[in-house]
Amino acid sequence: MPALTSAPSPLAGKALPSLALLLLLTYAVISILIGASIRQFETQSRLNTERIYAAATLDKELSSLMRDAHAMISAPSQLRMQAVLINLEEYEVGVDAMSALATPRSNLQAPLDALEQALPAIRSLTLQAARLDTDRSTSAVQDQALAMTRLDTQMRAQITDINEALAAAPAVSSAMAGRLRILSWIINSLAVLAVLGLIYGALKSARPRLRAVQAVE
Repeated sequence: MPALTSAPSPLAGKALPSLALLLLLTYAVISILIGASIRQFETQSRLNTERIYAAATLDKELSSLMRDAHAMISAPSQLRMQAVLINLEEYEVGVDAMSALATPRSNLQAPLDALEQALPAIRSLTLQAARLDTDRSTSAVQDQALAMTRLDTQMRAQITDINEALAAAPAVSSAMAGRLRILSWIINSLAVLAVLGLIYGALKSARPRLRAVQAVE
């Protein structure tokens, strides 16, 4: 019968499912990659925030340590020596906490190594002050105070380097995560439009077939 010649080609019916599968696979791969990148940047941003907090804690511990160390040099006593030793322990904990958050071979490693290497010098100076006689000479006290001041200046310079290295990092990570979220929203919107287009195409391609069936009937 002539009406049967109007049936669509079988290839046209296979094209839409194949295209739909290709789009689905592409969408899945892109979504996985973007999702992994967003999580990576969010993790980096969280780590940077923890590093900034650890650096602030380290700065506070250094201030306490230097305050008690200078007091120990100016007027040694058992109580002040205990305070210095306690501050040294807390400062070492702060350095270890900061080192644990630092990435190996990062720009934080050099200043952290310098801060850790300064600890024996601080301990030595405070022990020297404790061993001095009660009739200490003014020059000996001044030499120790000057040496401690130099250490203080060097250590604060290292902490400044750490703070400067951390200053811009959270903003970069947060900004990249935000941009990727926008990109993910755009891709999701395009995926919805593509699905609607495929549905429309499937309905449009099925319309001649329905008409052919109706004509046969």
